[in-house]
Amino acid sequence: MEKTETIRRPKQKRSITTKEKILDAAYQLFCGKGYYQTTTNEIARVAGVSIGSLYSYFVDKDTIFLEILERYHESFIAVHDRLAESMGYDNLSLREWLHQFIEGMIQVHEISKELNQEINLLCYSKPEVKAIVDRHREQSRLMAYDHLMQSKEYLRVQDIEAAAEVSYNLITDTVDEIVFQTGKIEKERLIEASLDALERYLLK
Repeated sequence: MEKTETIRRPKQKRSITTKEKILDAAYQLFCGKGYYQTTTNEIARVAGVSIGSLYSYFVDKDTIFLEILERYHESFIAVHDRLAESMGYDNLSLREWLHQFIEGMIQVHEISKELNQEINLLCYSKPEVKAIVDRHREQSRLMAYDHLMQSKEYLRVQDIEAAAEVSYNLITDTVDEIVFQTGKIEKERLIEASLDALERYLLK
């Protein structure tokens, strides 16, 4: 199939709907079958569009996956933004903020559990995927730094940049353990232990 040279940027409702159908179908297939076992023909069939229509919106399967990856990261950013708007920064609220943040990360991972596993695998074989993941991670780390800076009057740590890195790593490890591992320790116990560690490390 010859691919369309000019990729459409949908503006009308019908075109936007068609593109969303393609992305939704691809998401289902990537999660259910895996990236390498999915073809653009299958994506078009599940989306209910012609293969020519698919190629009018996306150059290839890679560009579909990369757009899904960008949207996946936006769901994490939404957790940051929602918490930033809803909670203050003081000595009493930081632990609750961290708790809500961990819960939000768990929820996003649970919704896209299979996709996350595909992303991790593709980081080893597709540099463009790893580049996006690295950029997203750096953005998340900077957000953690910003949140700590807003609470700095209550912090015991002096090197806030390093503290943000340590805190972010502990949180992501806790979330990964809860979502992807079948451990013997209940979710709430792991969360509380992580919060205890962060609170003792960060706060005066």
